[in-house]
Formats: sequence, structure tokens, C-alpha cells
Amino acid sequence: MKILYVITKSNWGGAQRHVYDLSVAMKEAGNTVVVALGGNGVLRQKLEDIGIKTYTIERLKRNIAISKEFGSFREIFSIIRHEKPDLIHLHSPKAAGLGSIAGRLLRVKKVIYTVHGWAFNEDRPLYQKLVIMIASWVTMLLSDKVILLSEYEYKQAKQFPWVTNRLAIIPLGMKVPVFMSIEGSKQTLAKHIGIDLSEFKKNIVVGTIAELHPNKGLEYLISALKNVCSNNGTTGHQDIISIIIGDGDLSTKLHMQIKCLGLEDKVFLVGYMSEASQYLKAFNIFVLPSVKEGLPYVILEAGSASLPVVATTVGGIPEIIDDMKSGVLIQTKDPSELAHAISYITEHPLLARQYGSVLRESIINKFSIEKMLKSIEEIYNLELMVI
Repeated sequence: MKILYVITKSNWGGAQRHVYDLSVAMKEAGNTVVVALGGNGVLRQKLEDIGIKTYTIERLKRNIAISKEFGSFREIFSIIRHEKPDLIHLHSPKAAGLGSIAGRLLRVKKVIYTVHGWAFNEDRPLYQKLVIMIASWVTMLLSDKVILLSEYEYKQAKQFPWVTNRLAIIPLGMKVPVFMSIEGSKQTLAKHIGIDLSEFKKNIVVGTIAELHPNKGLEYLISALKNVCSNNGTTGHQDIISIIIGDGDLSTKLHMQIKCLGLEDKVFLVGYMSEASQYLKAFNIFVLPSVKEGLPYVILEAGSASLPVVATTVGGIPEIIDDMKSGVLIQTKDPSELAHAISYITEHPLLARQYGSVLRESIINKFSIEKMLKSIEEIYNLELMVI
């Protein structure tokens, strides 16, 4: 079959990695794969490196600008009309909304939509949430099948009328990353942030890999670290530093917060690093303080590295982490609770290792890439068979 994937952004986040994994697998299975995406980011480069045809939709960006949406629609419409795919698989809300309309107008055989976190769960004004909910419902109605990554989002989708028979839950799956050794990863990150390796090793490293975006709640992590570092001065623990890998729109704001809190020698924004998961062994604790999530790859990666994880109870995260058994779950936007959780894990190293071990075993059993790919391919074949 000929498959067209459409996604709003071409940076390297969870949704982009999902599109990449699907593109590679479907190409290897003998299908023709084309990807349309916004911008010229890492995803496009990775796809072109392996010979997958891409289209850049210049006007397609995450933020809504009505004047640009008509242009984006025309570009998507033109791509679909030119490529004539048997099936289009849409990812991210804006690409899905525009792509589903274009696909129906051009009578594409089947339209599939994967939800990478409902946008109406974001911290927005009520009127915006209502508009997004209506748009999400229309997109589901225009799709033949809607794939949800978590039970949480599936339950939310079921609240919309006339869509239940279109819904399917297929959790993310991944290959276990190839991790650099503890020594090698510490050496690389120490050099990256300009700290002597011997000094780096004296610290407990609290790390995360995340886009610098409001949804990731990184400002609450930085505030929590101010609390933790202050407490460490009186309790005699080892020093703690934090490394945040990723780039995004909040870079300047987060740098200012770090400076205002006097954490320049404690919190390091290292920017984008290619294949960032390979450095996870340098961390002692992995933290994801998101205020909105779908089912995040980074927790699967951190768990695969046997790291103890502290994360918020949003989206599908509680479906990965069993609180106080395979990690610590906290409420969103609460630096005090986050600081307490980080301190708790640093004070209980044996328990931290146990959390990491249990989480790794759970991820290997529940989130295999083979299981995910088989389920998606079955949907593709089934949908095309019932035309």
C-alpha cells in the first residue's frame, strides 16, 4: 500500500519519533511511504537519510494563525492529490484537522488519526478548550480509525458522541535504546556543561529530556531544585545538579529563572543532543514534571535504563508507573511535592534501584515495538479490506 504520514512539526519529540518508527517499519514491510511535515527539523533529516520521501509544509506550525492555516491546507491538499495514497495517517491536532478534511475531499480510501495527547487537556482559557474540543470531535468523525495511546485518553474520547466504534488503544512501543556506559555518559555530559569529570561524579544528577515547552512543566522542576539544593546545605547530602536536555521556545525564560534563583552552577540547559537517550546512564534520577502528556517515550527510555523516575499523574503516565512500586507519582505544578519526591529518592538509594528494576521489567513486557507495529499494521490492512 501507499501510506502518507502527516505531522505538524519536524522537531524530535515523542510524536515525531513515533512517525519515524512507523515509517521505517512500513517501508521495510514493502510499502511506499511518504511523510509531510512542518518545518525542516530533525525528523525530516532522519527520514531523508534512510531514503523516505518528505514534503515540507512551510506554513504548518503548532500555534494557530488563521491566515496561515488556509495556506497549510492548500499544501496538504496538493500533496495528497499528487501522491494519491491508499491511506493517510495523521499525527498531532492541526495536521489531523487539516489532513482529515483534505483526505475526505479527495476521497482517500482510509484516514487514520493517532492522538498524541488531547490538546484540550493543556492549560488554556475555557473558550479555547471548547473550540479545540469541537475541532477534535470533528477530526474524529472525519477519521475511519482513531488510535489512542493510553486508557486515559481513550476514556476521554468515548465521551464524544458517535465515535466509539472508531476508537482503538495501541500503546507506544519501542526498541530498548543502546545506552552509553555510565563512565562514558558522565564524561560526555561533564564536558558538555563545562565541569571537571571528578567534580561531576560527586553530584547526584537529576535529569530530564524534554522539549522546552509549557506542557513539560520545567519551571516547576527548576523551582523544586532550588528547594532541594537549599535543604541539602543543612542535611549533609551530596550535592545535586540537574541536566535538562532539549530545546524549545522557553529557553530564554528558563535561563532567566535559573539566573534569578541563583542556580547557574546547579541547573544546566544543554540544548538539543542527538540520540539523547544514550546518555541516560549519567543520571541518578529521571524527572518528568509535565502538566500535559499522552504516553511519553522518555519515561519508557528512562525505565529501560533502570532509572528511578519521578513524574506527574497526567495522561498515560500512571499506566506506565505504579506509584511507590516502580516510581514516584506527584501532582502537577507543585514544586514542593516534587522537591520532596526528589529528596526521598536520594535518601533511599536501595529503594531507588528497586524502582528502576521493576519499571524496566514492566516496560520490556508491556511496551514492545513489535506488538505496537503489529497492531497498527492490522488496522491498516483491516481498514483497506472493508472498502
